Amino acid sequence: MIKKIDAFANKIKVGTLAFIDNYRVAFQYDDIWLKKGFSINPFKLPLSNTVYISSSPYFNGLFGVFADSLPDSYGELLLDRYLRNKSIDPNTLTCLDRLAYVGTSGMGLLEYIPDFSVDVNNANVDFDILQKECNDLLDSKEVKDINSLYSLGGSSGGARPKSLIKYRGEDYIVKFSSKYDPKNIAELEYKYMSLAKEAGIDIPPIELVTTKKGNKYFLIKRFDRDNGKKIHMISAAALLEVDFRAPSLDYSELIKLTRVLTNNEYDVLQMFKRMVFNVLIDNQDDHAKNFSYIFDNENRVYRLSPAYDITPGKTYYGEHTTSVNGKGKNITEEDMMKVAVNNKINLDVAKSIINNCYKVIEKKK
Repeated sequence: MIKKIDAFANKIKVGTLAFIDNYRVAFQYDDIWLKKGFSINPFKLPLSNTVYISSSPYFNGLFGVFADSLPDSYGELLLDRYLRNKSIDPNTLTCLDRLAYVGTSGMGLLEYIPDFSVDVNNANVDFDILQKECNDLLDSKEVKDINSLYSLGGSSGGARPKSLIKYRGEDYIVKFSSKYDPKNIAELEYKYMSLAKEAGIDIPPIELVTTKKGNKYFLIKRFDRDNGKKIHMISAAALLEVDFRAPSLDYSELIKLTRVLTNNEYDVLQMFKRMVFNVLIDNQDDHAKNFSYIFDNENRVYRLSPAYDITPGKTYYGEHTTSVNGKGKNITEEDMMKVAVNNKINLDVAKSIINNCYKVIEKKK
């Protein structure tokens, strides 16, 4: 049971996390980072010598920015199976223990010491084999090479199975299907991400790969990597420390967050476009962790990240996770325009964005 853990960025110590009791974690920036670094969460962890104590009920004692490093449901399941294979009871792990298992393998910039992560040579990745292993994991069957599967996907976010791979020498994420997905989920995600790009939404490079067996897989380039260099990223959920598993935000709040954090009107319009597109394709899984920001180290500013996870999808309660003008369903163009009014977005520009999204989506049906 780890009592404290150090966070690093590009081999520079960012600060230290430590338990102050059984439930709460404190964090303090390192002196060198205070001189050379930046705030990893300007709202909750301003760059100062303060000892910050987490009070959020949503991140198991952590600040949201560190919880972003931890895997979500699929990656968490994979870690738990990996630990049980090592005769370790995952129920005994604290949040700091879990950060140590992320170690240097996590998404974004932050790394953690001590480092319990696994590094396995995965030079020749077979997507079909990985798909089968993912299926076996989800069906509670024996996984032949749990070490390799864990090393590829143990720090991944999201609910769907995925692996972090090298593809044509660059860092990509390959997504696999679960038994709850439609059989053509890879083609669907490729289609709607391509439509988003056509509608003027910034997306990373994407690929639809067909294997020798004829199976298709969706690949998306990682925007937290640039020629091997790690980039700081933080989700809206972590910035505001809200529960991404439940409805917790309105798009008006996301747009205001974008304006305050980035001070960039291009990014503000990008967020508005994402709202419109998600509404029109009925992507109800638009939760607070599906919107992120990256730190532009060269210009020392935060920017809205490229879009991801834009695919039609229902929630079990039948409403958008992020509301539009206070509404989770039966959202109208009037509601979207009201969001524009509330956020001082030029109404002609807003109307043009809505019309363009309609046009792009309709002509591809």
